Amino acid sequence: MTDIFDYQSPWGVLGKFADFIVLKKYMANLLIKRNNTIKEFAESDNWKQVLC
Repeated sequence: MTDIFDYQSPWGVLGKFADFIVLKKYMANLLIKRNNTIKEFAESDNWKQVLC
């Protein structure tokens, strides 16, 4: 599975600065947690709770 995250900051230079300081790390952590959750469900019987 490949995550593609396409995002463009509003507010010009200020938005790009905010991306660099906060958003980049936040989004990376969000995707890591999401992928770990998907992996956990896929590798156990927990997936049955979601599909049934």
